[in-house]
Amino acid sequence: MNLKELPFSMKPVGWFQIGWSDEIPTGEVKALRYFGEDLVAFRGEDGVLRLMNAHCHHMGAHLGHGGKVKGNCVTCPYHGWVWSGEGKNVEIPYQENTINKRIKTWHVTEQHGCIFMWHDPTDSAPRWGLPHMFDSFREFSDRDESEFYPIFPHGTRRWPNEPVHPQITFENSVDSMHFRYVHDSPLDPMLLEMDIRDDNSVFRTLFGFKSVRTNKVEMTFDTRTTGVGCSFNVFKGAYNYRVLFSATPIDDETSELFNTIWWERKDGDEGDMPAAIQERIKNEILTTVDEDLLVWRNQKYVARPMLAKQDVKAFTMLRKWQAGFYDLPPAE
Repeated sequence: MNLKELPFSMKPVGWFQIGWSDEIPTGEVKALRYFGEDLVAFRGEDGVLRLMNAHCHHMGAHLGHGGKVKGNCVTCPYHGWVWSGEGKNVEIPYQENTINKRIKTWHVTEQHGCIFMWHDPTDSAPRWGLPHMFDSFREFSDRDESEFYPIFPHGTRRWPNEPVHPQITFENSVDSMHFRYVHDSPLDPMLLEMDIRDDNSVFRTLFGFKSVRTNKVEMTFDTRTTGVGCSFNVFKGAYNYRVLFSATPIDDETSELFNTIWWERKDGDEGDMPAAIQERIKNEILTTVDEDLLVWRNQKYVARPMLAKQDVKAFTMLRKWQAGFYDLPPAE
């Protein structure tokens, strides 16, 4: 996909996944790059994760490559200058005074083992919250996180440097027919419900799969897509698992894709995910993104597609909603 031909930018507003909490334990530093920015994430001794631009204002060293945590700050690997999680220079080890220039910081949040950053070209504070993989679905499936195996590392996978725009990936959320042709599904799910909620920040769909034997719906899945960055999916019925699919721009030409799977525990099992389930997730669920990427990597965006009758309402509604996450004025 040639992203330069798209009518929308790689700088949308919203929440975007940048990793998993267990990748950055207390006292660790990690170099990242998203939205064309070199970034550094570090977890202070208080256990709180911080995210800020990566380059020291002294001589430009990258804090994510060789930088070390000092208390709740990060120390530059080049000359030892110390920067707080608020981007403030708090120590220069060989002089008494510090400099009055801050490194840009980013809003970051963690929930159910995943890390999300807030991106807004106007530098406005977060305008809305994130759906929650468990709390947001209580009326659909009242299950607790403790009833599922830990997600990391066996229920996670990432695809870096993909020539794909996040918005394209989430068109699958209303595309019932692609299951048959892309994923070899024996059945086509039916779109049962569709609405926009949570102050216009969430696009929600409910799909159902019918049983071949009884012709009755035997599995449903509820999807909450927030902006053009993350899609929270809960499956209920024949299978009971949960999927977070995320797509985050790296720069103007590539994105990083993430897939996270919550698989329900076997009765009485309080340990880690069994090897048989790990293999099933690896071979049957995480690979669905590989199947989608065969299309997405080579797809040409069609601004006015020739839609089948059953798709007109859903695709039109989704694209109109997606357009609201670009070029927003500063928040008041």
